[in-house]
Amino acid sequence: MTARTLIKGFQKPTHDSQRVFRQLLKAMSEPGTLVYVDSPESIDSLHASTFAVCQAMMDQQTPLWLSPHFATPNIKHNLHFHTGVPIVEESQQSLFALISPAEIDSVERFPHVFFQGTDEYPETGCTVIVQVHSVKDDISEGVNLRITGPGIETAQLVSISDLSPPLLNYLSNQTGERNGSFPLGLDFIFIDKNQLVCLPRTTQVEVL
Repeated sequence: MTARTLIKGFQKPTHDSQRVFRQLLKAMSEPGTLVYVDSPESIDSLHASTFAVCQAMMDQQTPLWLSPHFATPNIKHNLHFHTGVPIVEESQQSLFALISPAEIDSVERFPHVFFQGTDEYPETGCTVIVQVHSVKDDISEGVNLRITGPGIETAQLVSISDLSPPLLNYLSNQTGERNGSFPLGLDFIFIDKNQLVCLPRTTQVEVL
């Protein structure tokens, strides 16, 4: 695929966008629940599933920050063409961020590199989309997490591959930053080639 090649988006944009958005709402309101999402084609290193999430959630009013791994001409061109989303260079200006787990190690001031909302409008904090190799809803070879909180009846087990120590320390509140700043904070979507799991800021995370 050469630079700036236009690929297929949703076949039925309105219907497919609503379908994926409903899946995302389920995953965000029921943390630990895996949902399936897809789009006809992938873009460079961006999975078709991740592209589906972008098409469903982003528009002209939702600035997006791309990590270097995803900031290719092809990805920028297709995301803007299919969603109208503005791509921003400054991460603090974004409502969405797209990154690979390995890159989080090199992100300066994580998690404060991303906007975490305000006391008046905590819901305006950034949603960080992390593309990984696999997510599962049981114990597996990845990083195994026990999660509790709103939307979870007792506790839920999830396994997410590739998670780096800085991200795990933040999610499990090892530094005290995550719980200490609540209700400010970041919402996370972890997505592999076919499915995703959400860990909103209200979810408590224990590394097993």
